[in-house]
Amino acid sequence: MLWSGLFLVLGPLRSPGDGDLFWQRWLGDLVVQTHRLPSALGAETFTAQGAPWVPQEWLFSTLLALAWNAHLFFLFSLAVSALPAIILATIYWRSRGGASPEAIGIALLLCGIALLESFGVRAQVLGWAMLAAFMLFVERRDRWYYLTIPAAVLWANVHASVAIAPVIVLSRVVATIADGGMRALGSSRDAVALPAVLLASVCTPLGWKLPLLAVTLSTSPIRSHIQEWQPPGWGDASFVFGAVPLALAILLGGRTTLNAKLQSFPALVLFVAALFAFRNTALFAIVATPLAAMGLDARFPRLRSIGPKARELEPVALAAIALAVGLSALALTRLQRDEPARLPIAAIASLAADKSGHRLLCENFTWCSVALDYPVLRVFIDGRCDAYPLAVWQEYLTVIRGRDAWAGPLKAYRVDSVIAERGSTLAIALENAPRWESAYRDAQYVVFRHD
Repeated sequence: MLWSGLFLVLGPLRSPGDGDLFWQRWLGDLVVQTHRLPSALGAETFTAQGAPWVPQEWLFSTLLALAWNAHLFFLFSLAVSALPAIILATIYWRSRGGASPEAIGIALLLCGIALLESFGVRAQVLGWAMLAAFMLFVERRDRWYYLTIPAAVLWANVHASVAIAPVIVLSRVVATIADGGMRALGSSRDAVALPAVLLASVCTPLGWKLPLLAVTLSTSPIRSHIQEWQPPGWGDASFVFGAVPLALAILLGGRTTLNAKLQSFPALVLFVAALFAFRNTALFAIVATPLAAMGLDARFPRLRSIGPKARELEPVALAAIALAVGLSALALTRLQRDEPARLPIAAIASLAADKSGHRLLCENFTWCSVALDYPVLRVFIDGRCDAYPLAVWQEYLTVIRGRDAWAGPLKAYRVDSVIAERGSTLAIALENAPRWESAYRDAQYVVFRHD
């Protein structure tokens, strides 16, 4: 209840920190207008027009555009923000047979922390919900198990993270072999479901391009320039205070958890994935929390004695939760009013106001997703970063680092406008460069124009 309330407040009230929602809404409008999915970048970019593009978030984008155009974005954001509550409910349901309610409660608190940093009104959260549904079915021992197949199909149309669905089933197949040898596969639903789940992952309008995109992204050099694709550090609270304690709880369970191979093998795979990319922290938590609850219950059996005492405090706890959620809403509202803008929306609007065409480079490439709303602006690179060729990325990095030869790509691509953060290396370089002058400035951003 605590996390459900906080996520419901956080989603609608916190402004996005990147431009993804802008290009996704733009994509949704394009799908609604043309009734087809684009397969390449268009004239909105001047560096990579015609480059192949796999719009893997097309369903989320379409729903977003429909909600926005109907003035229902607030309700849309509420619906997305309600998904963590559903995710936590499915985790509770999966945990019931293996741990006490007290251990499950502690594990759910840790899981909420693991979800927090990557949470937002974004397609990735729909991917989390699909993973939660997939795990709910794949751990069943009855006919409901086979709902993993339609769950994987829906997941594939929501987010490319469906690539982990066959990996989870394969890890369960390996666990079955580890427990009972090759003969055990004869009675394994996972061995039967694995090819079906593989097929389900391509049951989208994008076909085989979707898993190919997932594989390509996992090895792409651009990963090093995308924050959520970086390995987690000790400053990442969701990993340190969420994923790591969940992993420790599994280890503390000893044989009870480690011998539960059908659960521990997928958890191990996702923990390794989380070590390589911070964005996988939430995926690990969704898979591993029931096993962590089992570990806590096995290691600390006295937790069960907390239950009766805790139930006496329920009225106070409910009031405290309501107070925490209310204060969080007030704090977020005040923060949105007083803090500097997280995106240069006003700066980009000022550039488009003269109605003349501009070739724009944004210091942070995600900012340029906002510019897609203005047909008079064409961008160097935007939030659809995976579609841009590596050569364009290298030219972009040369510019934003503001070092030797930083002006070369601007001249080669005839860039006439740049948006930078005030005081940044690039902003200082442009202020001292000939024929570049400031055309707009606010507390956070500055627009430079080439005369």
